[in-house]
Parts: sequence; C-alpha cells; structure tokens
Amino acid sequence: MPYTELSVEERATIQLSQAQGFSLRWIARLINRSPSTISRELRRNRDACGGYSARSAQQHMRHRRQVCRPKRKLLPGTERFELVTHMLRERLSPEQIAGKLRNMNI
Repeated sequence: MPYTELSVEERATIQLSQAQGFSLRWIARLINRSPSTISRELRRNRDACGGYSARSAQQHMRHRRQVCRPKRKLLPGTERFELVTHMLRERLSPEQIAGKLRNMNI
C-alpha cells in the first residue's frame, strides 16, 4: 500500500481531536490511518510547549520536502540554461550537450 501524506483536513482533525482528549487509536480510526502515523505526526510536529498545530505542521512538511529535494541545475535565465537552449536549437543531442558541458567545465 503506497504512502500518502496527511492532508490539511486530516491534520486539522488530528488537532481538534487531540484538543478534545481523544486517544491516538480513536483519531487513527476517525481518519482511517495507522495509529503509528498519528503518533509520528504528533511527535514530529509538536511545538516548544508540546502542543500541535495543523497549520505549523503543514508548513514544516512543506519545508522538509523542499530541503530534501536536489537543487535544479538548469534554471531559466542562467548562462547554462541559455547555452543548453542554444545547443538544442543547433540540433545537438542531449548526450552531445552533456559531453560539451563536461569539456567546458560549466
């Protein structure tokens, strides 16, 4: 079964249910998730006082996802992007372009 991230609505449900004092297992049944997923979510996203906020949890998730992804090498507007675009217009293959860039140390 593939993993899907918690949605904003699920995080809001966790926040409200926890504030009302429901157990992790009850919250897990409510949103059809594993209790370990709820436990991990609460542990990973608790604030300094030990509370849980759906909004800050969503922001932390976006930040963690952005940090773990590799940086893009061809950003529009850069010299490398313009050079690759020019070489593609000259009908060079991607393999030829990669070889030329390696030789140019760009």
